[in-house]
Amino acid sequence: MTTISSLAMWFSNSKGTVVIEWFGWQVTTSPSFLIISVLLLFFFIYIMLSLILSLYNFPKKTLLKMKKRKKNNAITALNEGIIASFYGNKKEVFKNLNIAKKSLHDAPLLVLLELQNSLYRGEQNNAFTLLTKMLDIKVLKPLAIKSLIAYSVKNKDRKLFNNILNKSLDKRIDFSWIQKDIFKFCIQNNNWNDLSNYLEKKIAASNKANKEILSITYFQAALGHYYLKETNNAKSFLKRAIKLNNFFPPFMELYCKLNLAKNQNQLIKILRRYWCAKPNPNIEQCLENSFTDKDALSKLKIISKILVKNDHLYYKYLILGKLKYKAKIWGSSKRDLKRSISLKPSKEAYYFLYKIEKKLKKNESLTLELKSLYEKSTNDIYWKCTICNLSYKNWYSFCNSCDSFNSIQNINTNENYKENRKYQLINSGSIL
Repeated sequence: MTTISSLAMWFSNSKGTVVIEWFGWQVTTSPSFLIISVLLLFFFIYIMLSLILSLYNFPKKTLLKMKKRKKNNAITALNEGIIASFYGNKKEVFKNLNIAKKSLHDAPLLVLLELQNSLYRGEQNNAFTLLTKMLDIKVLKPLAIKSLIAYSVKNKDRKLFNNILNKSLDKRIDFSWIQKDIFKFCIQNNNWNDLSNYLEKKIAASNKANKEILSITYFQAALGHYYLKETNNAKSFLKRAIKLNNFFPPFMELYCKLNLAKNQNQLIKILRRYWCAKPNPNIEQCLENSFTDKDALSKLKIISKILVKNDHLYYKYLILGKLKYKAKIWGSSKRDLKRSISLKPSKEAYYFLYKIEKKLKKNESLTLELKSLYEKSTNDIYWKCTICNLSYKNWYSFCNSCDSFNSIQNINTNENYKENRKYQLINSGSIL
């Protein structure tokens, strides 16, 4: 305002004329009128140009608004379609997919909605094509890999499974996210060799969890070759498994079946170290697997060299008692079986005591009591799934109940007599 007032005062105080001559024409005016005329002309031209541009761009703007409205409608339809897929509304999925496809192209969520629609309509070939397409979309790649592995499980397609494993070597895909389906396929199709090759590239065997996963994979591969009587391959994989997870009970059983020890003395030393480091009832099975040609007395001598230390374990005396029974050393067998029961009553201990008393025919009432205890007792359980708590007598890499891999863990099988009494229905005053 100050500037305008100053200019107005200047024009009023500085009167004069302006002469414009152009091609013989002469125009005389005052400076203030000339400036006002120029300003008016400028604003007139500006308004006319703006009007012309607005008229020119009107169709284009209208078209852009229509496209934007369609795109917004498509995005809304896409969101509603995805939500509908979660609660299984097939009609809404199909309807919203058709709306979204008109304005959206190759959007990750659109591909996902189209996949869901194909699954609802049972279009397996199209679903497979879409899953393959998803492998090239970064954000959808993990989901595509997981779905394709599940697809290969359903169709037992080993070639597809191996191709997907190679695709999943991308470090950005977390192995734990797809391991359940991977292990499920391998268990159903005995595909452990390929899995071991994949895991060697995918995971670093530097932490305990990875070592366990890789060692169990090697073990399953060794077990598969063992059943096929491919001994050399079985030995090769088992050695790798033991290197990562030494003295794991199932590994030791297969170790004895494959006769990996160089000689009998080395085997006895290894089994003794196993017993001292990680004692397990399967030491008896290891003995049976390793010394099939030995008689009961010879096996008893061998097991006596192995079962050193760990005197608190009930199954140490149960194993000794059973072998002494088979070797017909009745008195010593009874002592070991009774000691086993004093640590933890078991069905097997009662059974062999019953058989001894029945053979000796000295105390009929005791024989009947032992028979009753044997019949009422429960079998020992050595393994339990940490996810669903299902019990197993033997170890498996995969829980049949909850489909969890490596969830079956060894449990404490040497409970105190008093703690176990109410579960085993014991009245052993006359026995001990």
